[in-house]
Amino acid sequence: MTRDYSRQIADYWLTIMQAWDEHGDKWPVIECDIVARQVLAYPAKDYIDGLTPRTRAATRRQYRQACAAGGLMIFIRDSKHRILQSQVYTPDEGPEQRPSHPAHRTAVGPCASDVGSATALRPRLRRRSVT
Repeated sequence: MTRDYSRQIADYWLTIMQAWDEHGDKWPVIECDIVARQVLAYPAKDYIDGLTPRTRAATRRQYRQACAAGGLMIFIRDSKHRILQSQVYTPDEGPEQRPSHPAHRTAVGPCASDVGSATALRPRLRRRSVT
């Protein structure tokens, strides 16, 4: 079962784009850990190889399609609900065009263990007033 994490992705979009700008030439996968409140850039091969055998082939295929289209693959990690799922976005979606409907969304099962080396970026916290 897939969950809609579009709101969380929108909240982290500037940090995701920062990770993409810093590492996009290496075509990483970006992981958005909504519980730890971190955005991580991973080497794609290492990250995908760390997924369950059941989901590896489909994820590789989606990753190749995303790269060919100039897009990026984002994994949403929600350890509270034991969810790790991927979504594909095009890099030209900016903060003013926050993602509402990802190009692809795939549930890849319960959280896999962290693999590969990652670069962590912490999003800026936004204060919201309650009226």
